[in-house]
Amino acid sequence: MFEEQPQALQQKVKLLALESIRQDNPSQWFEVLYAEANGDSGQIPWARLTPHPYLQDWLEHNTSQESGRSALVVGCGLGDDAEALAQQGFQVTAFDISPTAIAWCKKRFPDSQVKYQVADLFALEPAWHQNFDFVFECHNIQALPLKVRSTVMNAIASLLASQLDPLKLG
Repeated sequence: MFEEQPQALQQKVKLLALESIRQDNPSQWFEVLYAEANGDSGQIPWARLTPHPYLQDWLEHNTSQESGRSALVVGCGLGDDAEALAQQGFQVTAFDISPTAIAWCKKRFPDSQVKYQVADLFALEPAWHQNFDFVFECHNIQALPLKVRSTVMNAIASLLASQLDPLKLG
């Protein structure tokens, strides 16, 4: 997907990410990217304005109304994945480090039942620990430096409710 973007956008993203690594703040560049996009989703490399195809496929084949089950969308971007989960009956919380992205979600989906909020993957709310039946992450881990990926994966895994049976994944 990233490789399909215009060369200028690829270069911009690389420079933003490198600067953020240099400043030892690996996720700060997301807000810069969203803010500088000025509402143009074409400036966000992963924005499809539709749910991720793998999530959509999974939802079509593995769930029937999931009323009451909780879901968390990590790095929700413009909100399409969160909205797809909510349409299946999940009680969805979706977060992004970018206040601009969260404002964009709320503008796109003004009547949404999704709880959109700004949060940092490196400082997750303690109340979220083992609190979600389903956690969806896409396009976040690989956008971060290698040295922090295992920390992030462990943080994401800690969000799943361990006392519940996991949803069937395939």
